[in-house]
Order: sequence, then structure tokens, then C-alpha cells
Amino acid sequence: MNDSLDIDHLLELAHGYIEGRLTPAELAELETLLTGDTEARRVYLDFLHDHAALHWEQVAATGDEAVIEDFPSLRARRFPTLWQAFAAAALVALLALVATRPGPRDTTFATMKATEAAQWESGTLPTAEGARLGAGGIDLVRGLATIAFDSGAEVVLEAPARLSLVDAMNCVLERGTAVAEVGESAEGFTIRTPSARVIDHGTRFAVNVDAASGATQTQVFDGLVEVEEPESKKRIALREGQQALVTGSSLGGVLEGAEEGTWSNPEARVRRKEPGIRKITTADSGGADAYVWGGKPTDHTSETLLLLKNGIGEDPPHRKAYLRFPLDPIAPGKITSARLELRFTPTGWGLASHLGDSEFTVYGLLEESLDAWDPATLVWMNAPANDPGAGNTVRKELVRELGRFTVPRGIQTGSFGIAGEALRDFLNTDGNRRATLLIVRETPETRGGGLVHAFASSRHPTLAPPTLELKISE
Repeated sequence: MNDSLDIDHLLELAHGYIEGRLTPAELAELETLLTGDTEARRVYLDFLHDHAALHWEQVAATGDEAVIEDFPSLRARRFPTLWQAFAAAALVALLALVATRPGPRDTTFATMKATEAAQWESGTLPTAEGARLGAGGIDLVRGLATIAFDSGAEVVLEAPARLSLVDAMNCVLERGTAVAEVGESAEGFTIRTPSARVIDHGTRFAVNVDAASGATQTQVFDGLVEVEEPESKKRIALREGQQALVTGSSLGGVLEGAEEGTWSNPEARVRRKEPGIRKITTADSGGADAYVWGGKPTDHTSETLLLLKNGIGEDPPHRKAYLRFPLDPIAPGKITSARLELRFTPTGWGLASHLGDSEFTVYGLLEESLDAWDPATLVWMNAPANDPGAGNTVRKELVRELGRFTVPRGIQTGSFGIAGEALRDFLNTDGNRRATLLIVRETPETRGGGLVHAFASSRHPTLAPPTLELKISE
């Protein structure tokens, strides 16, 4: 029972309603009580029932004719009719209200449309595909998640990221990267961050929030957005190919967007050591690693990572990695099993949602005279077995395919590589005991500005370098 309900006051309003003497304010008060309180509706229905029963008991006891004879003819005929009309109308209206009144209000306004290799941490919203979402937060630590708002906006969240949903036209990106595609029906859709408001005007754009500083970077791929600094309310407009950075209360200027936007920060992991297996790395004496790139010039370079890319469009960037392993301590034919292990880590460049599952090929260099390449001078034009004018392909007559592996869409971290007879046989038959491997991403991006994959080089401060795990016979 609702202890706060004033039953006496409710009955006074009910009497006034039946007698037709409620003011508009009192009528509104009664309506509010009845629509918002189950106990109030029960009391009101009991009241109507009792009054109707008493009235018809009086009518049954005296008969219609007696009632008519006791009153002037017009009034006598109208009174029970009006009384009945008041009670019946009130009861019918209330029953109609109860019957048509919806159940608990649907507070959801979005749907978890799709997830890809997703892993979650603490959050207040369901994460299963197809789940309806209301106000609350989700914390994506791995993979991708696509959220479709009822307004017509769609947001792809790229891990690691945290997003809070506010309503069908607003969300808050607390950290990480979100790519939004907004239809005409959702013009004005807004992504808020700790340092900015990004307001859509019918477009496709990406927003990144640096977890440490809260700085916001916005890049537009199509259409128009406005970026607002909340304190000063200053805004700048961004169009296709443009980007802007907001740090603290500073609203930066408009920059022409790089082919690969700079997004989430790389993650550091502890180098893993596994006893019992003979390991050879590119950091060992005589070993080396490097990458080469071709296509449109870019300043996205790394001293500690080996970058991989297969771009699309006019003169896009491509990247291939080269690894050299010293096999001097191991006699030919003594390797019984072999595995290549590469530690992938985020580059912070490009968007994972512009790329599908990515297949990589590992090639072994057959021409041993080319094993003497120098990482300091290795470039696109002189890289062994590279075809400078053929994009991301290699000269197949100079290499042997040793195996392939796939990195799922949205995944940027983890250990990947190949194992098997082809790798073992290539290493066993290497004549100069200096084995060169090429790593090529075969899968192109689906749109420009796609993700740049990378794995740790021998110069990475925390991650293990490219490693061959070998089992050697006695």
C-alpha cells in the first residue's frame, strides 16, 4: 500500500468529479493521481462502485415511477440518467485508461547490432548481439561493437574504448575510438567527450579520446561536423578529409586529415619467456628486422614496430616487414619442428572498422645472396624480392610461401604466427644459415584510412622481438 496517498483528499476529488464541480487544476490533479498510482486507481474504482450500487439500490427500492412522482417530471427523468452517465462515463474512461495504458515505459533507444571478437569489462548495459540498450555504459577491451541508435545514427566502437549512452541523439565517449555514420533522420547526433562536443550534420566521422589526457581528435570522412569546446562554446566546422584536435580548453585549428588518423595509444605487454624450447630472435647476433613502405608519403614511422599495410585508392601506402634469423648454432636438418611468433600491438594509426579479417602471408627468401640486407639502408626500391611497382605483391620466383595466419577484424594485440612442415623444411635446408622471412598483409582495407597493423621489432622496449621457437633433435 502507498502510505503517502491521501485517501480523504482523493475521495473529495472523486466526489467533485461526479458532481461536475472540479476546477481545471483539480481535474488535472485527479488525473495525475490516477495515472501514477495503482492504489489511487483501486480506491477510485471502489468509490465508483459503491456510489453506483447505492444509487441503483435506491432506485430498485422505490421503483422508477416513485422517483418520477417525487420530482418535477423533467428533473425526475434526468437525475438518474445524469447520475448514471457520470458514474458510467467515469468508470468507462478509467477502465479505458487502464486498458490502453502501456506497461512499464520502454526506456531503450538503441540496439547492440553486432560484435566482432569482442571482450568486455565492467559496464551497466547488455552486450549480446540484438540486445536493446538504454542509458548506461559499456567498456570494450577487445574487438569491435556496432551500436544502432533508433534515431538513425550508427556507432562502431573500437577497443579499447568506453562509451556511455545518454539517449537516441547523444552519447559520451570517455576513452578510445568511435566511428559514427549518421543518417538524415539523426542530424544533430552528438558525441560528447571529456574535452569536446562533436555535432553531426549528416556525415561519417571518427572521434578518439586519449585515455590519459582526455584530448579529443575528430576526423571527417564524409559530410560536415562541428566540434565545440564546451567552456568557451567556440566551434569549428570540419568537412571531408579534415581533422581537429581539442586539448584541455584549447580548440585547435582545422587540419587536412592524414590518410591514417592517429587514434588509440599502443599497449605495452611484458615479454613472455617459455622454458624448454630453443629460441632464436631477430635481436640475436647476426639477426635483423625492418619494414619498408611505398605509396603516398606519410610521416607515420616507427623505430620500435614493424608496420604492415595494404592500402587502396590512388597511390596508397603499403608496408612489408623483413626478418633475418641467424641459424649458425643449428646444423642443417636438425630442426624437428618450428614456429614463428610475432607480438602484435596497436600502432594508433588508421581505423580497424575500415578493414575486415586480415590475412597475412609469411614468405621465405630463396636467393641466399640477398640475405645480407642492411636495416639501415633497406627501402622500398631495394628490398629483396619486392616489386616496387606492383603494390603489396612480391616477386614469387624469389620466395617460397611458408604459411598464412589471420588476425580477426578489430584485433590489434596478441601473438600470431605460423608453424608446420613448410617453415621447418625451409629452415633445415637454408645453406648460409641466415634465414630471411617476409611478412605481407594480403587483405586490403575496405576504405581509405584503414588500420596499420604492427608487431614488435627487436628494438621494442617491452615486447619480445620476432621469435623462432625450434625443437632440435639430439
